[in-house]
Parts: sequence; C-alpha cells; structure tokens
Amino acid sequence: MKQRNTASIKRLTMMIFLVMYIIFFIITTLSLYSYSNYEFEKTEKLIKNFDTSLSQQIAEKLTSFSDISKYPLLIPDIDKLHEVLLSNKVNDIEQYNYLKYLCDMLLIQNDSINGAYLYDLKGRGVCSTRNNTNDKLKNPATEKWFIDTLESSNNTSIFPEIITANIYQSPSSNDGQLIALCRKIINVKTKEVTGLLLITIPKDEFLSIVKKDLPFTDQIVSIYDEKGFAILTTMNTDSIEFTQTQGKNILNNKNRPAIQYINNAPYLISYNVIPNTNWTLVNSIAKFDAYRINSLFIVVFVINIVFFMILFSVLYMFFNKRIFNPLKSLIANMNRNVENNLHNDFAYNKKDEIGILIKSYNEMKRRINDLININYKNQLEQKDLELKQLQNQINPHFIYNTLESIHMMAEINDDLDTSIMAQYFGSIIRYSMNRKINVVTLKEEISVIEHYIYLQKIRFDQLFSIENLISPEVLNCEIIKMIIQPLIENAIYHGLSECSSNGKIIIQGEHLLDNLVLTISDNGIGIEEDELQSLNDYINDKNNDYKGIALRNINKRLKLNYGEEYGLKIYSVVGKGTSMELTLPYITRE
Repeated sequence: MKQRNTASIKRLTMMIFLVMYIIFFIITTLSLYSYSNYEFEKTEKLIKNFDTSLSQQIAEKLTSFSDISKYPLLIPDIDKLHEVLLSNKVNDIEQYNYLKYLCDMLLIQNDSINGAYLYDLKGRGVCSTRNNTNDKLKNPATEKWFIDTLESSNNTSIFPEIITANIYQSPSSNDGQLIALCRKIINVKTKEVTGLLLITIPKDEFLSIVKKDLPFTDQIVSIYDEKGFAILTTMNTDSIEFTQTQGKNILNNKNRPAIQYINNAPYLISYNVIPNTNWTLVNSIAKFDAYRINSLFIVVFVINIVFFMILFSVLYMFFNKRIFNPLKSLIANMNRNVENNLHNDFAYNKKDEIGILIKSYNEMKRRINDLININYKNQLEQKDLELKQLQNQINPHFIYNTLESIHMMAEINDDLDTSIMAQYFGSIIRYSMNRKINVVTLKEEISVIEHYIYLQKIRFDQLFSIENLISPEVLNCEIIKMIIQPLIENAIYHGLSECSSNGKIIIQGEHLLDNLVLTISDNGIGIEEDELQSLNDYINDKNNDYKGIALRNINKRLKLNYGEEYGLKIYSVVGKGTSMELTLPYITRE
C-alpha cells in the first residue's frame, strides 16, 4: 500500500508536468492560431482594399477619357460640327482640316490617348494620332464596334479589344492592342446622331496601373468583360489561353470559387466589379504568398515546444533521482523492525532538504531510544509532580465561598462597606477566572469595571472621579473580556499618580464607520513626546524598553482576534493628560 502511495506521488508529479506542458502547448498553439488569424484577416483586408482601390483607379481613368470625349460637344460652334458631319463632304479640305483640328485638340487633352477619330454616319473619318504615320483610315461602317455604338442606348461605349486592323486599311505589325471609347455625337436640338467620336488608349496604360505597387510577389491581376474574356492581365503571354478559360469559368459560375489552381498551384481568388463598367477585376494571389506566417514566429514556436519538453523531462528525472528514490528508501527503512532499527542510522551523504529530513529522522530515532530508556523514570516523576500540584492547588470555589462568608459576616455586623467590597471583589474574581467565556458585551464589561472602580476609589480615598460617556447604542457590542480594566488601572497608577485631588478618568465609547472605538482618558501629568513614541513602539513589539506587559498583551489580543488594523494606540499631552484608544470591529450580539 505504501509503495502504491509512493508511486502515486510519482504519477501525480508526472501528471502535473504533463498538464503544465499541455497547458503551455495549448496556450502557444492558440497564440500561433490567433496570430495566424490576425495575419490572415490583415491579408484579406489588404486584398479587399487593393481590389477596391485598383478598381476605382481604372474607373477614374475611364471616366477621365469619357469626360475628354465630351470636348466636341462643348465647343461654341457645335452646330458647325453637326453640319460638317451631315454634309457628306468630310474629305473636302476645309471640312477635313476642321475635323483634324478637333482631333488634335482631343489628343492633347491627355498623354495616354494615342488616337482620336471623328466619323460621319457613313464611316468616313478624320484622325489625329500619336507616333503613327499611317493615316489611311478604314471605313468602319461594317465593323462591330461601329454598329454596336450606333445601336446602343448609351451615349458612350467601351471596346476593350480594338486593334489597328479595325481602324486602318494597312495596320502596322507593331501596333498593340487598344481600348477604345466611342461616343455618339448628338444634336441636342433634334436628338439626331450626326457622327461618332472614337478615342483609343493603349492597353499598356491600364496595365501600368494594374502592375503598379502589387502587394504580393506571386500575384496575377486580370480584368474580364461581361462575357469572361480577358481584357488585360499581368500573367505572362504563355498562359493567356488559361486566363481566357479561367475568366469564362469564373464569370459564368454563380458560385465563384475562392481557390483555383494555376499551373498546379493553389491561388486565392478575389473579385471586384469596376464601377460604371461591366468589367470584373479578378485578383489571383498564390495561397502560400497570401497566407504566409512569419517564419521566425514558427521557429520560436517549435523551439519553445521542444525546449519545454526537454525541460520537463529533465526536471522529472531530477525529482525522481533526488526526491522520490531517497524517500522510497527512507520509507523502506521505517518499515523495518523498530527495536532493531533504532540503533542504526540511515545513510545519506547529501546536504539538501532530503538530507536534512534524514538527519532529523536519525536524530529522532536516537531520541526515541533515549526516551524509551528513561520513560519509566519520567512517568514516576510526572506522577509525583501531579500529586504535588493537587496538594498545592486551591479550588477557586474556596475563594468564592470565603469572600461570600466575609460578605455575610459584614452584613451580620452591619458593616455595609466591607460587605459591598467583598461582594464586588468576589464578582471580579468570578468574572476574570471564568475560562469558558472570552468574549462579552460592553455592558457586561462595564458592570464589572464599575465594581473595580468602586474598590479603587476606596483604596485611593476618593482622589479621582469617573465619568462614563459611552453611547447607549454600543453597549450591546462584543469585546474581549478584561481589556478595559488594565487601562483604567494604568490611568490610576501612572496618569493620576501625582494628582493630590480632582483626578478624573473619562470612559468613552462610540460607533465610528465599521469600528467600535473605546477611549480611556485622564487629566494626569501626561507623557513626553519621545517617551510616548517609545511606549507605542513597545506595545507593538518594536522595542523592549518597559517591563509591564498589560498594554502589550491587550494590543496583541486585539490583533490576534480581529486583525492587524485593530489594536491599542496611546495619545498624550504633557501637563494635560493621556488617552488610550482601543479600536475593535463593530459586532453586536443578537
């Protein structure tokens, strides 16, 4: 059974270490999880803000081009423009130069515009381009963008897939893809469409916005039209076919996936509709790049886990070697035959706490052996001592009965003063020697104090008077028995010792906050300031300058029973008197 208990202590220690390690592991894991969630939320917020900001930039770019396209409609001679476009003489030199001038003015509005074109309804047009010597315009009357613009209910249309072959008769092989904005030129008076304005912007202008300040290393940003065709993308040209497929799959699927695989790698996908367009911005970020946790945090996490695992293992082995095994051997030694084992010390050479315990155990065995040898003699001496104590002991009832006899004899002899003195003294003796009662009410204590004062007045021939100013509301409060009498005795023998007459002692009691405060004051000689400080230090065990123990005992009894905030405090003014203040908790007896 004892071996099982020893093993239980070992198992308990191991369980404590295991629980501590599990708690540490859980806390560390939760910290990592919390940190990861914080990083992931921060990443998702960053992605959302990036998508919103980028979409807004593209929308603002398109809006600025749309505002520029309004220029021909705001010129003072707008009627002339309508007249020229409806004259079927667009190619006449005067009309051509006029339209050419308008195109030039459009071109200088924004450096991103690389071409401005004005067409009549039959597709005859004039242009102004930047860094392009080809001025042989193609008649776009049969081109999809031309037809769609005229048929559209909107005043402007955006075409993300315009190429130079849609505009020129002989396009250059070096011309890149364009994004075009086409606006109807409408006569506001007749509500009649008189022509079309076409503005072209290289896709690279938008691509530069998309590529600028990408927050992630492995990030692909693409813009799709409403049919899922890629307008532009930051992906390399080798993967354009994938991008087109991705766009169709994403935009045609109501449940757009959050994760897609690109080149067999998982990517986090986010979507945002570009304002005022039917374009969708798709942001693809490598999952590893988006949800990357600081590698240093992971390393610290692993190091902490391994370190504390090793630490707990080492501590357990240390406890097993230095505590459990010695205790097991000590228990085995205790279980041997007691009579034979008392003469042999348990061998242990280390001077640690276990060594101190074993040393005490060996000393205990030697003492037990010595005690066994002298036990019989001690028992005889004890019996003799008890007999002597019984012989010398006076029964307290003998004192009570004797005082009662004196009281009765005095009454018989008509000695009233002696009778009262014997009666009062007996009540004081009976009250103080009652060991069964330690706590009394203030009213009971004051009743005995009045008997004591009566006897002292007779002793000192009425040299002092007593004034009781105790508030009636506190008379039912509980106090420790016999703590006021020593204070009154101290006031009589020390405070009033040099008063020949008119000595006065005032007893006060009141309820302050949650405390009962009792004050015994005298109008005696008072105490010097240095001596008063020394006396207060003495009753609080800070010095031993005085021989009397009554005041110190009262202070100790109060603090032991109620706490350090309670006790005795002495105040004094030389020549005016001394006050002794008792502070107790306010406890009333029901």
